[in-house]
Amino acid sequence: MDPRVVTSLLLFALRLATTTAASVHLFGDTNFGRRTGHWLFEFSLAQFCINTPIFDNKASSAQWRDLPQTGSFANNEAFIAFYTERNCTGTIRTWPTAEKNFPTNFALDDIDNQISSFMVWKTSDIVRGIAADPTYIL
Repeated sequence: MDPRVVTSLLLFALRLATTTAASVHLFGDTNFGRRTGHWLFEFSLAQFCINTPIFDNKASSAQWRDLPQTGSFANNEAFIAFYTERNCTGTIRTWPTAEKNFPTNFALDDIDNQISSFMVWKTSDIVRGIAADPTYIL
């Protein structure tokens, strides 16, 4: 096999191995406070619903990292959607995935202590499946 092809394949494999997982950090207090708890969910799929059984109905604010920054919505935006019921049902509130203007107080959006699931909307708001339990990091 051509050494250039082998090198290209190795570099591609290395890039896949070092890809950072996306994460959503839920906080039990407003303004990202941790006094009443917090939970970090790591995952790698958009369009898949992620239930939050360990932190169900406890979030008052949220931050995220490494979510898709572009999508199929107006202005090429992608969104993160928080749902008040399991399996991405119930009341929905969305934010652009840009890492700014995080929701600091879910009470202002009438979903404080009600988050049960979330999903990244990259191509649509259609749930493509329910993700397996994500990695939980306290």
